[in-house]
Amino acid sequence: MSDKPHPVPNPPFWTRFSVTTGNAIQLTGIVLGAAVIYLDGRLDAAEIVRIVLMILAFLAIYICCHSLGHYLIGRLVGIHFRGYGLRGTDHPEAYPPGVRQAMSAMPFFTVMTEKSSMAKAKPVARAVMFAAGETSSIVCSLAAGWFAGYERIPGGGILLIVAIVASLFAIVSAFFPKGDYAKALGALRVTP
Repeated sequence: MSDKPHPVPNPPFWTRFSVTTGNAIQLTGIVLGAAVIYLDGRLDAAEIVRIVLMILAFLAIYICCHSLGHYLIGRLVGIHFRGYGLRGTDHPEAYPPGVRQAMSAMPFFTVMTEKSSMAKAKPVARAVMFAAGETSSIVCSLAAGWFAGYERIPGGGILLIVAIVASLFAIVSAFFPKGDYAKALGALRVTP
């Protein structure tokens, strides 16, 4: 009997997309999210409508930027991908109860690498590809929160504070065993 803990399996995909379709959906989500925040800043509507639009726009950006960050940086460093999957968070165990259930129900994209491409990639290439996802989520979330506050959308300042706190939590959780920064550090420790 082994003393090592058993790894928590990834949740199954709800659906899969080709690279082209996955990229198109995510780019559309980011552009629409940014456009809605921009237009929301100019909208003459009830506060509740503007708040709901801001939250939906923020979520679209948040959901769509992570895997796209992995893909874009991965391609820049020569890594190839076979498609995207859609499911809840890859690591629900990293979240406290309540947040865990919400993150497990949110539709997150997961980019799937070609195993042979990953095997051939230099450690630094793998590391920057792994780190790009979480970094993209943090940068895009903070930018969306800042822009909502800048546009003086009702609740925009609160959204920025939430984005800052969530980004700090994301940084910490990214160093958990299945987190992107832990994977990046692990890639650097592997000898080619």
